[in-house]
Amino acid sequence: NLWIGSWNKSPILYKIDGKQITRYEFPIGYYLASDNPFDSNIHSDSVLFGSSNSILFFKDDGFLSLPSPKLANPSPYQILNLGKFTYVIFANTSGRKQLHRWNGTNWEVLHCDLEFQNLYQLKQIGNDKLLVTEGNSEIAYILDPNGKLISDFAPSNAPMKVKVNSEKIFLFSDSKLEVRKGDGKLENLLDLYDDTMKSYFGSYLEFIDVYIQNESNLILLLKERNKKPAKKYLFLFHLDTFTLTPHPLSDQLTTDLNLLKFEIDNSGEYWFKIYGNHYSESFLTLNAELTI
Repeated sequence: NLWIGSWNKSPILYKIDGKQITRYEFPIGYYLASDNPFDSNIHSDSVLFGSSNSILFFKDDGFLSLPSPKLANPSPYQILNLGKFTYVIFANTSGRKQLHRWNGTNWEVLHCDLEFQNLYQLKQIGNDKLLVTEGNSEIAYILDPNGKLISDFAPSNAPMKVKVNSEKIFLFSDSKLEVRKGDGKLENLLDLYDDTMKSYFGSYLEFIDVYIQNESNLILLLKERNKKPAKKYLFLFHLDTFTLTPHPLSDQLTTDLNLLKFEIDNSGEYWFKIYGNHYSESFLTLNAELTI
């Protein structure tokens, strides 16, 4: 496990190998915010961090900084490591209209024969495909590693957050969750604004976050729409039967918690990110034993 902390705004990385915790200080002059992108996957032995104007690799217990391309704003917006390449959407002031790739030596602009307007999400599908979505367009693209268009599809809303597991794509907005195959074909759609859902819960619900357990089961973090304080729900969503089951931890989430997202670590503990006063952020952790 790798954890990021901060001390007087200077980030610190903690590496936990199950026996001991090792502390690594980031290079001087680098600062991270909670919304800075990072990427790590099972096919890579390194972790990438996006800072204010560069990309950092953490590999072999050390940091390596990549040179920044000549852009008006070289701050990374989305980063993805796929094979021997690093793909980046930069927060360029002229608009996020290009997909850059680091080939190990220099930066190159991926020529996709597509006119991007406002790139939003960048994800990996399988071992050799890219998923690219736009922030203000109801269209998503599946590309090969060289930017060649494989297929495209139209999500039901724009923008939608994206999570990918193996060969399945999960997209969700405030009210809808789409389950798609790796080629973009729609398999299932869950609409929280459906009259049946409202009748059952007594009010409209919205998505906060989605966690992928496996290809057949998701955990959904939901809240009541337009209510303060809003009741929170945690559900197991069984894709094979298309049914919702209350999660054992659901009763632990109180209405006063302003939840942003959640993750489950390797030990099975649940980490809920909370937005507090004065732009502060903290975490609520719940032990996996509570789910038994």
